[in-house]
Amino acid sequence: MKIRMSSVTYTLVIALFFTLFQNIALWERVNSIFATMPEASWGLKLTLPIVVLAIMNVLFTLLTWPLIHRLIVSVIILISAAATYAMHQYGIVLSYGMIVSVIETDTHEATSYLSMSAFIWYFALAILPLLLLSRVKVEFRHLGKELLLKFASLMVSVLVVACIASVYFKDYASLLRNNSELGSALNPTNYITATARVVNKRWYEANLPYVQIGTDAVNRNQDNPRKNLVVLVIGETARAENSSFNGYEKQTNAFLAKQEGVINYPNVTSCGTCTAVSVPCMFSNMTKSSYNASKARRQDSVVDILDHAGVDVLWKNNNSGCKGACDRITYIDGHEQVKVQEKYCQWGTCFDGILLEGLDEHINSLDTDGVIVLHLLGSHGPTYYKRYPEEFKKFTPTCDTADIQNCSREELMNTYDNSLLYTDYLLSQLIDKLKSHDDKFNTAMLYVSDHGESLGENGVYLHGMPASIAPKHQTHVPMITWMSDKFVTKHQLDEQCMQKVSNEKLSHDNFFHSVLGLMDIETSEYNAELDIFATCLTQGETQ
Repeated sequence: MKIRMSSVTYTLVIALFFTLFQNIALWERVNSIFATMPEASWGLKLTLPIVVLAIMNVLFTLLTWPLIHRLIVSVIILISAAATYAMHQYGIVLSYGMIVSVIETDTHEATSYLSMSAFIWYFALAILPLLLLSRVKVEFRHLGKELLLKFASLMVSVLVVACIASVYFKDYASLLRNNSELGSALNPTNYITATARVVNKRWYEANLPYVQIGTDAVNRNQDNPRKNLVVLVIGETARAENSSFNGYEKQTNAFLAKQEGVINYPNVTSCGTCTAVSVPCMFSNMTKSSYNASKARRQDSVVDILDHAGVDVLWKNNNSGCKGACDRITYIDGHEQVKVQEKYCQWGTCFDGILLEGLDEHINSLDTDGVIVLHLLGSHGPTYYKRYPEEFKKFTPTCDTADIQNCSREELMNTYDNSLLYTDYLLSQLIDKLKSHDDKFNTAMLYVSDHGESLGENGVYLHGMPASIAPKHQTHVPMITWMSDKFVTKHQLDEQCMQKVSNEKLSHDNFFHSVLGLMDIETSEYNAELDIFATCLTQGETQ
């Protein structure tokens, strides 16, 4: 038997459900804020749920109409349940950057978040409510009366908020001014507004003309019989504080520590806190402060400029794509290397070792200067245990589940550190490969992670927090360089100078210009002040 409800009652029930259950993460955040605000009035604490209920009532009053209400409410409940789980379990914020990441993710990455707890939450917050709502018959009045009822419901909600604001304005102003992230925790308005921003920007981008930059690029090494070969390794989700090079107690750099010529950069900051922001940012000619995602998508990146200069550029990917940075150059997806899939691929993803396969053959085929970009899957969570082969399970016990919030601190850190150790091993293997091509090339490697990771500090996991509130765990990233003796000699590098520079405060802002400097590219886009090698690197005699 169907339960009959007027549209106003139905809307209020939905609003109450969202206030109490779909905003669990919001109330957790509010509770933690109030714990540090002893001065917060009881009036603020008691009226905040009423304000949220009024906001939800306004939203669903505007969305509840005959014929389409069930579809709209069902879609919002299904999406909101996933959002609630992510915010509650991982402490993430559904900002613009996070929505971009969700849109641009691939199936393998998305399924890594599936777990038993996720299914239980989804059943409780989506499937069960929808089953109950299917028993409800919503009764709408004729158009004129329905519009009048909606208007009355909206006015009551607005008046309630206005009355509360008039009494507790200073309390609310202080709360929102000092905790701007609360807006990104309000479900479902958080992802609806963020998605609207993404759609608007993508529409705006589609109408922007494409701009080529660095078309004046000249390779000063092009006539040299000894060619430059630089491998750029883009790490994923590696954070600097877990690097033994930076004083971390576990030997996560055990392999690179045995290589001569490795330089560690302990003070590097990322452009963003997610791949969708950091990768196009670091490959663009813009700094973090001036970065414009729409502009970056519609102009050349540093690899395009290298291509303009006649450098052979190859992008090998084991991640969810290059986010537009490599759209116009040769691109190989590691998953498509069928001959070696069995060796490296399981669970629908591949170990990063697959990127080293076929590398020697490609290098041997080069007769010009070359740049190879290896885009790692690195330490992407929450399934850190899937990022390394069994033989790299050095630190135990481990957290072999996507429910990382249910693992002990020791288990989680061990698993994450094992993924870093595997990356360290691959970088060492890459250096050995480059050494084997010393007869033909001046070789170098530059590794930097796209962003860091939160591992439960203050209840926050993963990454993607808005830059304004992102913890250092998500922005402090490792960077490492290695150069062959012949590369050092060719460029007349002062190694003491390099060691000194390595301790300076650096960022992704330096990446674009440092790559051009390493490759001896002369272009109007190059800024020596942002090239970390410029003060130590001068063009030597060709060899």
